[in-house]
Parts: sequence; C-alpha cells; structure tokens
Amino acid sequence: MSDKPHKRFQWIGTEKEILRKLAEGSELVETSAGVVEYATSGEGPKVLGVHGGIGGYDQGLVLCRPFVENGFSAICPSRPGYLRTPASVGRTFAQQADSFAALLDVLEVNKVGVVGGSAGGPPAYEFAMRHPDRTAALIAIDAISCYYPMPEKAGKVTQALFMSNPGIWFSELLAVNFPKPIIKQILKTEGYLTTKQLKDRVSHILEDTGKLEFAVDFFRTMNPYKPRKEGTDIDIEQGAKIDKLPLERVKAPTLVIHGEKDADVKFSDGEYAAATIPNAEHFWIEEGTHLGFWLSDQAEEVQGLAVDFLNKHLLDTQDKEG
Repeated sequence: MSDKPHKRFQWIGTEKEILRKLAEGSELVETSAGVVEYATSGEGPKVLGVHGGIGGYDQGLVLCRPFVENGFSAICPSRPGYLRTPASVGRTFAQQADSFAALLDVLEVNKVGVVGGSAGGPPAYEFAMRHPDRTAALIAIDAISCYYPMPEKAGKVTQALFMSNPGIWFSELLAVNFPKPIIKQILKTEGYLTTKQLKDRVSHILEDTGKLEFAVDFFRTMNPYKPRKEGTDIDIEQGAKIDKLPLERVKAPTLVIHGEKDADVKFSDGEYAAATIPNAEHFWIEEGTHLGFWLSDQAEEVQGLAVDFLNKHLLDTQDKEG
C-alpha cells in the first residue's frame, strides 16, 4: 500500500489554534478538590474515562469511543497537570482519584463504571479502592499496577517525536496526512513485535477505516505537548514510587485487559492485577501491544467483551438520571 494521504491534505493549525479548540471542547468546574476540566460524550449509563500519559480529556474521549458507540455516556476529566486542570488538584494517584469523586459530586452522578488505561490505571484503581460505593465496575486496559520506570523503548527518537512541542506537532501533521510512518513508529515503541508482525499490523490498521481513524485521533490527543508536560512528569514521578498497588482492596467487579506484547506497561502488570483483585476477570490480547484494545486483530472481540461486562454490571446498579 502506498503512503498517500488518507484524505485531502490538512493543515492542523498553530498551537494557539489547537489550544483554542481544546478549550472550546471542554468545561471547567470548581470542585472541593479545585478546578477540574472535563468533557462528556454520549447518552446512557455513565462511564468515567481516565486517560493515560501525554493525554487530557480529549484522549479520554477517544479511548472511550467504543463504549459511547455502544450506548454509554463518557465523563472524561483532564487529570491534574494536563491541559486546564491544575497540578495542585492532585499530584498523587490517590488525590487524583478523590478529584474524580469531587467532579462527580458537582455533576450529581452517584455511581459509574470506571475505565482506566496505561498511566490512568493507578488513579482508576485508587478510585475503586477509595470510593467503592461509587464504583459499579472497573475495566483496566494495559494499566500500570506495579513499579513503572520510563519505558525501555522510549529512546531519543521517541522522546523527540512525542515529548516535545515541535516533535508532537510534526507527528500529528504526519498522522493526519501520511499516517503510515507514524503508526509504524509508535507500534515499534509500544510493542514487542517481530519485523513481520509489525509490517502486518501497520497494514491491518491502514486497511481498517475505524482503526486508522482511532490511530490518527489518538495521536492528535498528544498535541500540543507543553500543556500536558506537567501531568506527564507527575505520572513518571508517581509511577516510579509504586512497588505494587494494594489491589486486593478493590471490591468492584473488575475486568483486566492487557496485551501480551506490551512494551510500555509490561504484561506482568496485567497478570498481577488479575491475580490480586478478588474475582477479577481477564482477557489477554495475543500479540497485543500497548494499544491492542483498539488496534490489534482482536480489538473487536475484546471491545465487545468489555461492553458486555459494563452492560452486565452497570445497567442494574447505576442511577440513570441526567
């Protein structure tokens, strides 16, 4: 397949223009924990979407798309230090979890399903442990549960592309107009794939309209990097302080999903969570990289399983007002 733009060449805008659009897409509310930025999408039982690193509310919306498309309403905050939520709202994962509860108080939402991925895993786990009466169900997707250093494959090229304003701007420009090289680079970084597996996965994504759209939209949620840097630094700092989260305290029905070839958050994090959380269910994605839930060959299967899990545990327990 030639690497032609998958749609007419698009100018992605200046940093100022992108920030303006981001501000227009969210709301700021004063909570007992401080000012929290959030956005919502969809209609139906409510799911709290906890975004990962180099993210924000916009990433949460993209990650929760499979649930919104299947009849759920996503509430997606920007975690402290990301976009317009100040770092002072919560530098620890426990404080971040409490800020989610404070946001739900303002929104008058009692109980939610919680979906947390990657670096959003620890605050999602903390929410379930600290606010069990508000957690109808928990889905952890390639989520950190143990000590988390800077990923071994996050070398100079990766950091230049995804952890600097010029790099992430250029990466988005590529992703929007010439997606093949940027998809290949991020899959190399976030997964342990052979050369053939990598080639096949890139082709699979480019030929699947839904997965290509997800990949492009996901990359766009990292730009600009500057207003996401403080939150990313907090994640790295706090992740390095974890030994193993005390997940035996999680009481909510839990589904742990993890890619067996994840190079960002190791597969052992998923195994630990599934073994430690009482009665946890799990699904291991064969040849799944860090974004396997959305981009692997098994994506449709595991997304269907996750939707069924929320339907089973959310519909009978959650308040449906609002």
